[in-house]
Amino acid sequence: MKRKVIQISPAEIFKIFENDSIENSFVASDNISDIVTRNKIEKENILNFPFRSNEAIMLVCVCGCMKAKLATRNFTLEKNAVLTILPKQIFEITEFSSDFNSIVFIMKTSFWNKKDSFLEAMELQQHFFNEGGMKLPESNMKEIITIYRLIKDKIAEKGLFSRQIIQQYIYVLFYNVYALLQQKNIQERTEKPPTKEYVFGQFIRLVERNYKEQHEIGFYADKLNLTGKYLSALIRSASGKTAAQWIREHLIMEARTLLKSGKMSIQQVSNELNFYDQSHFGVFFKKYVGCSPREYQKM
Repeated sequence: MKRKVIQISPAEIFKIFENDSIENSFVASDNISDIVTRNKIEKENILNFPFRSNEAIMLVCVCGCMKAKLATRNFTLEKNAVLTILPKQIFEITEFSSDFNSIVFIMKTSFWNKKDSFLEAMELQQHFFNEGGMKLPESNMKEIITIYRLIKDKIAEKGLFSRQIIQQYIYVLFYNVYALLQQKNIQERTEKPPTKEYVFGQFIRLVERNYKEQHEIGFYADKLNLTGKYLSALIRSASGKTAAQWIREHLIMEARTLLKSGKMSIQQVSNELNFYDQSHFGVFFKKYVGCSPREYQKM
């Protein structure tokens, strides 16, 4: 049985990174290893624990590598690769090399203006990565490091309009990376028809956005203009799992998280995940987790 999802509170994050933050709403740091050591956090207390944060997190690997899981997908973050974790996404670090280091940006929703659409735009990051994360050219990596240093200067300065200036730096970083991805996608579409890996990526993105409401493969097949039978075969060929398994894994992960949060009743969890009734949810959960929702809550 997997351990429960650990909710990281904003207070905990900004206490750990108190010297690297501004207005208690934005963090920029490249000394994660030092922070872990200074706070005497054991490696085994980080690895293989599912975490969820209310903040958006962007990781840029500077050296070494890290293996992790984002939602239900495994990936390896290597040198010059970038990964964004959206608010409320579940992530799990499974391994990291002794020389692993990265630049990390952590952004609260309150860091952005209420009328700002940036966090909505960040959902475009779902297009950034296949399972290995997005690798950046050396020139872009140098630009990110330059932007990071400018941001660090503004954090240290804590002057007028520092937050607004940092926002603009993040915009530059984000749209530079997004432009690279768009160029890559355009090139791939003109050079060859969509591969099964491409369709798998599209399918996973649809699942991540719709799994709570849509449990049937027909919905996803219609969105991708494919038959259910063909989509099932293609997803199994690309990933080793059926489309139904991917949908089910997302539902189970969210169900476990909600049940352990203590904020919702079993009936409310059943409603949140769009099951016909609590009884159907209970049968589903016990079949794939091995115990009833109530028993799971008590573990």
